[in-house]
Amino acid sequence: MKRIRLYIFLYFTATMLLSVAYVVLDRLARGQSSDWQVIVLEQATGFYGTAVLLPAIIWSARRHPPRLSLACLGLHLAVLMSFSIVHTLWNWGTRLLLSPVMGMGQYDYGRMPLRFLMELPADVITYVLWIGAYTVYRQWRRSKEVEIELVSARLDSLSRQLQPHFLFNALNAISSVMYEDVVRADRMLEGLGDYLRATLRLADSPQIPLSTELGLTRQYMEVMQARLEEKLHFCIRCDAGMGNTLVPPLLLQPLVENAFEHGQDPVSGRLHIDIQVERNGPLLRIAIRDHGPGPPLSPHGRGLANVQRRLQTIYGDHARMQLARHPQGGALVEVHLPA
Repeated sequence: MKRIRLYIFLYFTATMLLSVAYVVLDRLARGQSSDWQVIVLEQATGFYGTAVLLPAIIWSARRHPPRLSLACLGLHLAVLMSFSIVHTLWNWGTRLLLSPVMGMGQYDYGRMPLRFLMELPADVITYVLWIGAYTVYRQWRRSKEVEIELVSARLDSLSRQLQPHFLFNALNAISSVMYEDVVRADRMLEGLGDYLRATLRLADSPQIPLSTELGLTRQYMEVMQARLEEKLHFCIRCDAGMGNTLVPPLLLQPLVENAFEHGQDPVSGRLHIDIQVERNGPLLRIAIRDHGPGPPLSPHGRGLANVQRRLQTIYGDHARMQLARHPQGGALVEVHLPA
């Protein structure tokens, strides 16, 4: 709000100075005395008087948005006439007071009835322009609010798609060991419960610190570690000072799931996952690599597609995700987003 007031003040100041320059140059071009002090007084009181009365115009536009009806027209006509009368009285009073202070003697404003008529056309233009400007601004604000609501709804929908997919995979992993090792299955369930409680606390957060996201990823990896035990090796590296960078919640979890699904060695069943986070100029680079047989033939599975849509919704063209074969073997998923 303070910034808007500053912009309005700067607008009226700039317009006033341009108007002063126009009148002074016009008089000089006609070979007349510029009387620049009088011109400054008249233009300053006129423009700043409009600035002082601007809240009344905004109130009128907010309470009674312009529309084609006699009632609306009559109300705005009444506000306009009141604005013009008060503005004219403001001009008369301020000039009467300031003229002696500025060393110009008594100010002669002329015959007041004619002054009211003289100021009216300019006040009509001012009133209509500000009513129109506020109406356009209000429509723009409304459209932005609707856009934000749509984006929020879409992100919420994408997050809801992700949760059942993750739970199915996690419970399927637990069921695969529960008949072989009850203690290990119990440990996995306990870890899954801790992970779900942590994610529920972030359910309404559009973005979270990178350190929190990496903590969630580590919790998920530890759940899977209970299943694979010594067959799983993972490493998470993050450049110093990146922990407070904001990222979408559960951004890494579908990417790690993809590595679990496609990155295991088909013979030994071993799985090695490297996660590296670093700054790349103005971007944050997140790389997830496994040492398995390589990326799947179809790189557009549900999890990866979900991440791609979330990035597009939040960042537009300023973020991207790509899946490729690492030169030394395995799959490499890279995510680039604004840091």
